[in-house]
Amino acid sequence: MLIRRKKKSDAGPELSKEDMEELVDENMRAAKKYAVAGNVSGMEMSLEIAMQYAQKLGRSFDSQEIGKIKLTGYERGEKVMQKRTAELQEAGKMREAQNAARLASTYGNEAKMLKYTLG
Repeated sequence: MLIRRKKKSDAGPELSKEDMEELVDENMRAAKKYAVAGNVSGMEMSLEIAMQYAQKLGRSFDSQEIGKIKLTGYERGEKVMQKRTAELQEAGKMREAQNAARLASTYGNEAKMLKYTLG
């Protein structure tokens, strides 16, 4: 006897082309805002959603544009995490400070690679 698994449906009903276009545009704006704020995880999540729906629409992004957004996000994210590291150290929270310092270093390395890639 064969057992078939139910197919998992995507999040709710199918979106219209206009709704998907709006999702792409909103998430690109959000990614830029998050990048400027140094919120790397928010930026990456918004970019991922934007690219996912853009792909469904057959729309592509300029890799230079995406790279510039990411460069901004990682550069600012490094500074945010460096500041957070100092705050945590002052508060005596050494484990959290080490994690923040590790993130700052990771973001800095990512920014260097993006600078090199973008020329």
